Amino acid sequence: MKQLLYLCSGVLLWSCGPNSLTESEVSEFAITYIESQVGGEDAVEDYIAGISETAMIWNNPVWKNKPKTFDASNVDGRVFYEDSIKVTLHDVYMMHDHANVMGTIQWYVMGTNTYYRNFSGIVTKHNGQLQWERFVGADHSQLADGFVWPSTEISGGDQAFRAMRQAMMNLDHNQALAMSDSLVEADPNWASAHLGQLQYYWFKKDVDGLAAAKAAALSKLDHASRAEEHLIRSYDPDREIRIQELRSAMMFAPNDPMIRIWYAFNETDKELARDVVQLAWNRLPQNGAVNNMMGYLYMDHLKDMDKAQLHFELFVRANPDVTNAYDSYGDFYVAQGNNVKAKEMYLKAYEMDNSWTASKEKAEALK
Repeated sequence: MKQLLYLCSGVLLWSCGPNSLTESEVSEFAITYIESQVGGEDAVEDYIAGISETAMIWNNPVWKNKPKTFDASNVDGRVFYEDSIKVTLHDVYMMHDHANVMGTIQWYVMGTNTYYRNFSGIVTKHNGQLQWERFVGADHSQLADGFVWPSTEISGGDQAFRAMRQAMMNLDHNQALAMSDSLVEADPNWASAHLGQLQYYWFKKDVDGLAAAKAAALSKLDHASRAEEHLIRSYDPDREIRIQELRSAMMFAPNDPMIRIWYAFNETDKELARDVVQLAWNRLPQNGAVNNMMGYLYMDHLKDMDKAQLHFELFVRANPDVTNAYDSYGDFYVAQGNNVKAKEMYLKAYEMDNSWTASKEKAEALK
């Protein structure tokens, strides 16, 4: 849902006629339309019906993207995964046959507010049907800055770097390694292109491979930012060095979720680890890796199974194509003593990616 309904406001002119609106019907439409966007595929038909064929989408205006026309063929019901939505209207400004609506939207999963968005949109009536014609929304997470950005100028480098990091955070080590190898080849001077290699060798406990990849990355620091440098240096066999370097990395990229997750993984004070990742979750409550780390912290260390389930549930709902989401939820159900659900989750993970043999083995070990 977060990537669909952003439409830009602007000056629209319609002639006076039989489609005149009232404030009450506009308010009812705005609230009902948005709050009904739950229930998966069941929400798609009404969602599409409430948007004009001439509507313009402005996705992530903070990042200077351009407005685009709404594409009804590209609506995936899986984005309507929340349990409920609350809309608060701040102003409805009537202009005869169209109205400007301003408000705030809050999304909830298992009673927890995950996202909120401030919005302004234009409502009009087409053939007796109220519809959005323009809509601009600003999520609190869009205002985040302070991430590790790639120091490269190759075409498509930023997008490829994000894809590699996503694979790393979802513990898809083989995919991260393949992407990392390709980025290193594409730009031989790009230090952080080695990150996928570093994580792969670290988790595989390949000391020689880790040392070689780290030496190669460190040789390219003249072209890297301080955040990149400290993140690279954090891939070290010594836990104290890892902690020190990650603390330094957070100084230069304070909002980066991967740094916070990696720090929490290494921090022995698990309440401190939870607080560090909580800041990432506050800005990125859909992020799979953030929810995964929060889930394990609450389950294994802080012994709060209700909060653990919230995060594992969010991981699966917001990231249904991520294999690790189901493997992690399987671990949760094992801890709960629900072997039937655990086995279902493990087998789902293996079905999605048969390289996840550990998931299959865990399923087969359950009675």
